[in-house]
Amino acid sequence: MKILGISGTLVGSKTRIITQYLVNEIERQYPDFEMEMIDLKDYQLDFCDGRPILHYNDHTRAIIAKFENADAYVLGTTIIHGSIPGALKNLFDVIPMTVFEGKTIALAANGGNPQHGKAIEDHLKPITNYLKMNTVPNYVFATSGDFNSFNKLDNLEIREQLMSIAKVFGEKCKQKV
Repeated sequence: MKILGISGTLVGSKTRIITQYLVNEIERQYPDFEMEMIDLKDYQLDFCDGRPILHYNDHTRAIIAKFENADAYVLGTTIIHGSIPGALKNLFDVIPMTVFEGKTIALAANGGNPQHGKAIEDHLKPITNYLKMNTVPNYVFATSGDFNSFNKLDNLEIREQLMSIAKVFGEKCKQKV
């Protein structure tokens, strides 16, 4: 089972940290899963404008291929102004819908305001549902206060939530095999 972890923002470092934590926890609990982590910061994605995939740049085509080749996803995002970042929405737009259908996805997010956690239910889950993904029902939302001064995830409750998500995600993935 090939799992693709995605840090879905171009700003900050906490999204990468929380996503990597979840990916590492899945890998610890399910060592037979093949894990790959990507960070949108490392790619120059074209803006989705409806052109054929072959006409997008190498980075865009490479990310599309990674999504096509994955069996499931672990998505981390920051919440900006109460919603997902434009770069993540563009990623969803540029990848053909059929790539996502039936694949399991686990969600983790971070933001500066605890109220931003509602964006997972209000903005992100409607997208994953529309794309016909099997969204893990539990998710985690962390704020800046959940990280210490060294930018390490320091909140035991958040780490336990990530362990729980990893377990549910792994079991959902195994059911698909």
